[in-house]
Amino acid sequence: MNPWDVSINFKDFILDFSFLSLFLLMGTALRRYVPFFQKYLIPNNILAGFLGLILGPQILGYIFKDFSFADYSYIPMNSDRLGVYVYHILALTFIAMGLRKEKTSWGKGPLSTSITGLFCFLGQATIGLLIAFTIILTIKPDLFPGIGLLVPMGFGMGPGLAYSMGRSWERFGFEGGGQVGLTFAAIGYLFAFFGGIWLIQWGIKHKKTKLINSVDDITSDIRMGVYKTGEQPSAGKLPLASEAIESMAFQIALIGFVYLLTYYTVYLLTGWMERSGLEGFVATVWSFHFIFAIIITLLVRKVMDWQKRSYVIDTGLMNRLAGASIDYLVVSSIAAISVTIVAKYWVSILTMSIFAGVYTALIIYWAVYRAFDDYPFERFIGIFGEKTGTVNSGLVLIRVTDPDFKTNAAEDLIYGGAITIFLGLPLLVVMNFPMTMFNNSLRGYVITLGIFIAYWLFLLILWRAIGFLKFKKVLD
Repeated sequence: MNPWDVSINFKDFILDFSFLSLFLLMGTALRRYVPFFQKYLIPNNILAGFLGLILGPQILGYIFKDFSFADYSYIPMNSDRLGVYVYHILALTFIAMGLRKEKTSWGKGPLSTSITGLFCFLGQATIGLLIAFTIILTIKPDLFPGIGLLVPMGFGMGPGLAYSMGRSWERFGFEGGGQVGLTFAAIGYLFAFFGGIWLIQWGIKHKKTKLINSVDDITSDIRMGVYKTGEQPSAGKLPLASEAIESMAFQIALIGFVYLLTYYTVYLLTGWMERSGLEGFVATVWSFHFIFAIIITLLVRKVMDWQKRSYVIDTGLMNRLAGASIDYLVVSSIAAISVTIVAKYWVSILTMSIFAGVYTALIIYWAVYRAFDDYPFERFIGIFGEKTGTVNSGLVLIRVTDPDFKTNAAEDLIYGGAITIFLGLPLLVVMNFPMTMFNNSLRGYVITLGIFIAYWLFLLILWRAIGFLKFKKVLD
């Protein structure tokens, strides 16, 4: 079913928003007062998401399901509703990020960061498919092969894309595909922070970090997640007079306008497809609505720049709105995980996640120490955080190794991600080939695997040809 057509009671929507907000407050308190979470810099939204999962129907509700007070034993949040929120918040996040001021020049840093990220994506997909093939040929012949393609979606693209893609494949027989995507994303977050902090400690021990000598250099404010001392950072500026309109309201209205354009663009396109006999691709187009959101956002920003009207957009406020969207996206996605679906696929999910996580660390380490002469470890840890979590995860880890953002690692990570979106768009289309072009046959997945490997080799040759990659020896 198209997420736009799902009927949600307004009362349920308001209560869901209120409960998600409560979980974010509880997650903030846990990060503020629990040393374990401070040690590993676990973000509040991830803590909030797991609180939602535990206190919701999936765990607490299941534990007390046979008791007389079962209906009152858990917080009544429905996974399908939460999945719809994830679907929409994903596009809103991209719109907010796309309306910000663009980088005026692109060079080796962002491009090399982007190609490294694509190496991760392609390798994660390859690992996922190979493990899926192995399981199908040995212990579980009825396993949906596309589960392997959700590994890079959950690890490298985040919960929104993972859910959207997995959900679109449910009509091809992938039971709980959206939930599986959310599960991979949640596991990716665990890799990002628990694995990321371990890697930072390893880097400090082997003297690979240049700006810090110990994890003790991390300030207490950063560990607690609350600025108690020093000057608090500024959220943004007010480009419009408050007497006329609140600047934040205008930024939100602009995001809403772009999303409205996105909806009608996809609506008209899919209407034309239905009239042209392409009904089979309509659901896929709706699943990729975020791509249309990105394109339309960039066009709107270009028009505003051309008309010299972009001064009404404040990058700081758009950053805050994008950050708020990500917070609610993450808490919704983790709280929406279905324990029943995880139990059904746990062998596949666990095996793929372990191999993908190890591969991600190794390939990034290999790449950055050959592509960058400046601060390779700081770049390594940032890209690892992004390709197992989100851009925010990478920025959090970079801040541990580069507290004052003295390097270009953070900037290159942000703008490299923008390049990755466009270089990776063909891959998102290819991922649907087995279902749309080969009737979900194993042959289609083998062809898709071959395309991924060929693209991996193409990027390697291209990267080497333009001189950004050197096959030098990495000294320990």
